[in-house]
Amino acid sequence: EKQPDALPAISQRISNAINLATDAICKKLDDTAAEEVETLLPLFKDHLPKTISDLAFDEVHNRVPHQYICNAIASCLASKLVYKEGCDFIEQLPKEKLASYAMKYIEKEREIAILKDAIDSTNMSEHERSAIIQILDSGGVRTALNLNLRLSNEKVEG
Repeated sequence: EKQPDALPAISQRISNAINLATDAICKKLDDTAAEEVETLLPLFKDHLPKTISDLAFDEVHNRVPHQYICNAIASCLASKLVYKEGCDFIEQLPKEKLASYAMKYIEKEREIAILKDAIDSTNMSEHERSAIIQILDSGGVRTALNLNLRLSNEKVEG
């Protein structure tokens, strides 16, 4: 009898979650302005080997088809979501909203990075600064995303 937590079952679940998110994000990117897709290129660049990134990333638009770039971005973002937030996060999102959540996730990740930079430049003890940054790293993006969604729902209901 198969164990639900056996490595093949877990690997399959992770793969399914990544594929589900990748497909949804790819569809979303097909309808996304080129300028917005461009802002997501760091996701793609971060997954390339450093040597390739250093030598050829400036030529990505000349050498790589647009659809491949979009697929790579979608795959990178999907993997990031699954590995940072877990399969449950992906599986519990409504399929029709998954891609929008993923895009909001990246937006909130950028906002958290700005907050971390601001905290890093404040005049507080190293212990306090490190503690706050650790909290932001641990759950800041997800908390910001949940807060944003809750506020959006209140506006719709109100």
